[in-house]
Amino acid sequence: MQTSSESVASRFYYLINTHAILLETDVRAEVLSGQAICPLPFAPTWCAGLISLRGELYPVVNMHQVLQGQSFTNTPQLLLIQHPRFSPIILTCDGYPRQLKLPTQDLELQVGENLPSWIPHILPHNNNTLLVADHGRLLRHLQRTQGS
Repeated sequence: MQTSSESVASRFYYLINTHAILLETDVRAEVLSGQAICPLPFAPTWCAGLISLRGELYPVVNMHQVLQGQSFTNTPQLLLIQHPRFSPIILTCDGYPRQLKLPTQDLELQVGENLPSWIPHILPHNNNTLLVADHGRLLRHLQRTQGS
């Protein structure tokens, strides 16, 4: 059976080790390359440092630390994330974001076990599990933990 183009949505996800994190449709992402991360003394554990981009300073969220409790081992890929309700921020990830086609109907969202609160659902897709992220919830959590 062939699916019409109206019932399929193009979505993007990024990887943190083996975890595929699905981006929300209203979040814009830009791949950054060749950017040096400047470390910050006394920064929270989630903060890998700052990046200067186009005359602005942006914090870098160490997503490896946030999701797995450990820092990245190789040089991470960097994504500038623009959430509609928050200031832009940079995330570490493994490789470039990837695109996939998801049906707009009949998505079988499931509640995952032992996942952070900013990942409210998982989505089985082609023998893989996508972590359906709420980056707004993640950014609110990081704002509350700035002092730690």
